[in-house]
Amino acid sequence: MAHYCPPRIYRNGHSNTLAAASTVRKAYAQQVSQPLRKQSESLTLELSNAVRLQGLLNGSQISKPEQKPLVMILHGWLGCANSLYLLPLASALHQKGFNVFRLNLRDHGGTQHLNKELFHSCRLEEVLQATEAIQQQVPHSDFYLIGFSLGGNFALRIGAQAYKHHLEIKKIFSICPVMDPSNALNKMETMLNIYTAYYLRRWKNMLRKKHQLFPDDYDLQSINQQGSLIGMTEHLLLQYTEFDSVENYLNGYSIIGAKLKPLTIPSEVFIAEDDPVIPARDREKLYATASLKLNLTQFGGHCGYLKGLFNMNWVDEQIIQQLTKEKN
Repeated sequence: MAHYCPPRIYRNGHSNTLAAASTVRKAYAQQVSQPLRKQSESLTLELSNAVRLQGLLNGSQISKPEQKPLVMILHGWLGCANSLYLLPLASALHQKGFNVFRLNLRDHGGTQHLNKELFHSCRLEEVLQATEAIQQQVPHSDFYLIGFSLGGNFALRIGAQAYKHHLEIKKIFSICPVMDPSNALNKMETMLNIYTAYYLRRWKNMLRKKHQLFPDDYDLQSINQQGSLIGMTEHLLLQYTEFDSVENYLNGYSIIGAKLKPLTIPSEVFIAEDDPVIPARDREKLYATASLKLNLTQFGGHCGYLKGLFNMNWVDEQIIQQLTKEKN
């Protein structure tokens, strides 16, 4: 088991998770990332089938971009390229001379206007294409991929499909990834109400904006009537996507069983036993490929791993240490 021993107050999955998303922690993340956010360049990637995805690029200020590694960071569900859990890491990497690209998944980060069709977690092809596009457009030496929560799930699926898209990825880091979506959704339905209310509110806000942009395509009244995450998932899938069942959809972005068997890229996964959002036991169903290293901790919550409200968290330190060592 990996050694992460937080202060006693954070030795609880809920306290670690909620503190990591608190207003105080947000203020810290915004403060340390102010130069990063100020210098970010918005890039819109034109992909096949008229799909467009947007992200934020920070080129290295230390030397020529082609001499520096490029790190692509994927946020979690309902997050964005400026989510507070990824800003300290992105900022620290940029300060150490890395090129950093933070991709907004479809409909996230205020990008609902770029595509009429809704985001769903099986849209792997467009994220693969976005990865390929950013590798082609941004000169770099090595390429690294980091993902949080659902972004961690995407990162590992990209790694498993990289050979088909001729992607060169030196290493992948996946923090608290969704592994078995069916288990994760069921767990979310039984979480404390503070979590389910938060996710539903943010989801409905995202969909309200989608309705404003495409009023003839989305029925906001029926969307607002959904009172659970499972109910909302089923409603959106059956009304607005090609999926004929929730089960087929959830299986579509699962990474358990043999899904990661093609993964040959060195990949590190960070999982906390006390994660209140993602069932940690799902790790036992991951394919035991030699390329996959699991870093299991007793504590950490969901994308928390706090050492304090005004410090770099533990998992960020682990990633920065490894990437800095490889760069040098």
